[in-house]
Amino acid sequence: MIDARVAALAGEYARALRPEIETLFRQQWADPELPGMEVRAAARLANWLAGHGFAVEKGAGGLPTAFVARSGPGGGPVAALLAEYDALPGLDNEAAPVRKSLGLAAGHGCGHNHIGPANAGAAVVAALVCRELGIGGEIRVIGCPAEEILWGKIALFRAGVFAGIDAILTSHGDYQTGALSRPCQAVVSGEFVYASESGHGGQTGQRNALLVAEEAVSAAIRAIETDYPGVLLRHVLRKAGVMPSIMPSETRLWFTTRGFDYERTRGAYEAIARLASDAARHGGVSCRHQFISESRGYLPNDTLGRLLFAAMRAAGGPQWTEADLAFMRALCHACAPEEQMEIDSEIRYFDSGEDYYGQDDGEVSWRIPLGRVNWAYPKQVPIHHWAWTALSGHPAGSPGPLAAAQALAMATVTLLGAPALIVDAQLELRRRVAGIGLTQPRLGALATMTQAPESFWAASWVE
Repeated sequence: MIDARVAALAGEYARALRPEIETLFRQQWADPELPGMEVRAAARLANWLAGHGFAVEKGAGGLPTAFVARSGPGGGPVAALLAEYDALPGLDNEAAPVRKSLGLAAGHGCGHNHIGPANAGAAVVAALVCRELGIGGEIRVIGCPAEEILWGKIALFRAGVFAGIDAILTSHGDYQTGALSRPCQAVVSGEFVYASESGHGGQTGQRNALLVAEEAVSAAIRAIETDYPGVLLRHVLRKAGVMPSIMPSETRLWFTTRGFDYERTRGAYEAIARLASDAARHGGVSCRHQFISESRGYLPNDTLGRLLFAAMRAAGGPQWTEADLAFMRALCHACAPEEQMEIDSEIRYFDSGEDYYGQDDGEVSWRIPLGRVNWAYPKQVPIHHWAWTALSGHPAGSPGPLAAAQALAMATVTLLGAPALIVDAQLELRRRVAGIGLTQPRLGALATMTQAPESFWAASWVE
């Protein structure tokens, strides 16, 4: 499925670009920015693509930290790669097998310092190969902010940024090496702001926003267990006071529901929203519901999945050195001292089962065919954890995304050179969604994330 000439050229250009891509890995990791605030991370990737001949539109879709980069003569299909670059709050760490914060607001505990440069690098490699082989069409890189709150791609989709794209490819670190064609979780998310008057903790009979929020959590847990088995409920109290002797005037409760059945997951969230409002009424406090986002899980696409599997096999998978493996073993020992390191080095095709995570490109995959490759981290290293940040900043974390970049480049060239593959992927999508009424995904926090994203992370936003 992957032409030998395409594979050879992609390998040649990928090796030549490797120092630049690895520099971007390090730069993105050393300068982590919270979702919606990725000013430097987005500019770094956009400017690098511009330096390699891509026409770049910054602020795509009205999102300040989004961009679209284009290359190619047109006159054929359009293949897009997704660049992510936001980091996670509270997960900064040295690139060492020990918990040691650097004092930063965020850290790359999901490896987006790899995803952005790897996928952008794949686009540059593919553009060079297409130019040499005289292949038409267009390659786009979509710079996607705020993935970690499953927000950015929903906003870009609603703004029309994905219009005209025929197929989408992407990559991510996880616990497998290979190509995916299976669902992940749907996720619905929003914040509930309870307000009352502050007062002395020793007094009784006062309205207490924190107590109401805690009662809402208890009611929500009972409802999920009773009425929505299989749906996961997650929450954090983002603002809940500073000391017990002062009852807080405001408490913020962030809920998400997660599940593999989108309608049930959405229904569970609506039930939770009603319970949250009921708790406020019974407790005599006000409640403001601030919706954030909703996204379906991935829609499988075997046409793209099999192409990416062939491309990953042609690329050869991650090439770890003994020094890489030694670092990962030390990191595994820090996380799970009783266990031996397990890392998936066999390139496989994953088309059965389900994945535990949610992705905002999951929503897009129900409209445009999407394929994804994964590279493996050790199973003993938890994702969304300081250890994932540590590995993302160490050279041992680089072989996986470098292999993914080469595979994505080969697949992109193959799609542009064989438009019938894209037609097959689109026909498969239409078969899979037949009879399903797809509605515009809901989105909140638009003014906040485009005008004052810092207020979102300060838990002071109002919409």
